[in-house]
Amino acid sequence: MSTGSWRWRVAVLAVIGIAAPWPLAWAGECVPATRELAGMQAGVITVTRDDGSATQMPVRVADDARERAAGFQHICPATVSETQILFLFPRPTSVAFHMNNVHAPLDIAFIDEHGRIIDIQHMAAYAAQPGRQGKRYYRPPARVSAALETRPGLFASLGVTAGNARIDIVNQ
Repeated sequence: MSTGSWRWRVAVLAVIGIAAPWPLAWAGECVPATRELAGMQAGVITVTRDDGSATQMPVRVADDARERAAGFQHICPATVSETQILFLFPRPTSVAFHMNNVHAPLDIAFIDEHGRIIDIQHMAAYAAQPGRQGKRYYRPPARVSAALETRPGLFASLGVTAGNARIDIVNQ
C-alpha cells in the first residue's frame, strides 16, 4: 500500500469524527512512527566493554508501561534499522518480549541492575504461520532492570557479547 493510503484513512476518520493525529497501521502495514515511539524521550547511552573501549549511541527511552508495551510494534523496517530503544523498568523484573506486529528482526540485550549486559538474543520478525503454536517469547536468564533493542548485528559489530559490557545512561 502506498504512503498516501494511510493519509486517506486518517482523512476519512477525521471526516466521520474520529481524531487520529498519528498514522494508523492496519494489519500487515507499517508506519514510520507511532504515538508511543514519538513520545519516548531521546537519550544517549554509553556501551563500555571490559577492555575499556566505549561507544555512545542515541536511544529512545521507553520508561512507562505504555511505551514499553508498544516498542517497535507497527514501525517500518527503515525506522527500526536506525533506532535503538532502551526499555527501563522501575525495579529488577522478569520480562518476556515478543515480536508480534514488528516488521523487522531485532537484537535485544538484557541488562541487570548494575548495567551489565547479561544476555543478547536475536529476535525474528513474527509472522503467523500455519501449524505454528503461538508467538515466541524472548526471556532473559535472570531479572533485569533494562533491555536494549537494536538492529541485528549491531552488538556484534561493536564487539559486545553477554558478560563483556555494561550500559550507562549519559542523558535522558
